[in-house]
Amino acid sequence: MSDLFVIVGLLLLPLSPGATKNLPGLRSWMFLPALIGLLLAARDVVVVGRPFTAIEELGAGLSPAQMLARVVLSTVCVAVLSVLVIGRDVARGRRILRWWIGGVVSSSVFALLQAIGTVPEGTLLAQVNGTDRYAGLSSHPNALAQTIVLAIPVVLYYLRASMTRNRLVAGLGFVLLIAALFQTGSRAGLLIGFAVVVVSIVHHASRTGGLRWVLPIVILATAAAVVFGPALIRGTRFVQSAGTVQSNVGRTQAIGDGWELFVAHPVLGAGLGSWVGELAPLVLLASGGVLFLVAYSTFVAAPILILWRSRQIDLAAVLLISAVAVVLLGLLNNGFTERYTFWPVLIGASLFLGPFAPPSPSDRKDDRSHTGGNLLN
Repeated sequence: MSDLFVIVGLLLLPLSPGATKNLPGLRSWMFLPALIGLLLAARDVVVVGRPFTAIEELGAGLSPAQMLARVVLSTVCVAVLSVLVIGRDVARGRRILRWWIGGVVSSSVFALLQAIGTVPEGTLLAQVNGTDRYAGLSSHPNALAQTIVLAIPVVLYYLRASMTRNRLVAGLGFVLLIAALFQTGSRAGLLIGFAVVVVSIVHHASRTGGLRWVLPIVILATAAAVVFGPALIRGTRFVQSAGTVQSNVGRTQAIGDGWELFVAHPVLGAGLGSWVGELAPLVLLASGGVLFLVAYSTFVAAPILILWRSRQIDLAAVLLISAVAVVLLGLLNNGFTERYTFWPVLIGASLFLGPFAPPSPSDRKDDRSHTGGNLLN
């Protein structure tokens, strides 16, 4: 749902006034996963003889066409749209980020309605995975959890930087995101989400001169965790249960299968989409060997370096937190080809590709209405 909201937001914006001038903003690393994926798919079809659009047997991963489409839609399409429509226009970038957050919050609200029984089972769009795991309007509970984690730094940014009315909206959005994160039942989402909240709070405290409050808050949070933590954890999949044990066994088996495929085909993999089990690096190694892993690693590292170089700018630092969260989530899950994965990262890369260019007077006016006039704090 989040990526659909982003696309609506992009459609409501005309191409950047200098869209053709933005073309030099396209970088080779943006095309790398799609290009390597295309070569691997051609290898599979022409050399190995795999069907391009069909799965050879039930449960045998994805067809080369399916995997290639997922790679293209989640990487190069997002990158090109970000560069051509947003460019290095901060006001545009913020508008699109608000649309993206709107999609994440909408999906989160739907998950909460599912959890309280307002949305009956079997309802169109209702996604449930396992006992009491809710996906909202996402494809899977883990997908919702990951979008929530990536959105948390941006929502906290608006909570601090916006005017009073918008702060209330951002505060409500943050509460809804955290509540929905618990309803997804994603252990990776909860673990990385907690770290992201802590890092985001420290970052915002450093920007507002509030670091003196960090230690008291940490002490208070630690005390609260000791008192209320056990009750919260009991309601999550961190506690051993029949479903959790089954999930752990299945995950371990899947990781073993993926590792065997990689060991047998270490350089070019066993086939694009041949295994889509657990852990993004292992999926990449099984599908395309070391070559595919290097391509994706380059694709992820490049925007992180761009944001790191611009980290003195508040928005760049916030999106850098989301970018690092993408890597951490990928080490625990396999959502690297989901369309939502790279939106905030690539929007940030587009905005900060080169030396910062101040927005136009009209953009400043638009931005002041949302951030109290402070563009670069």
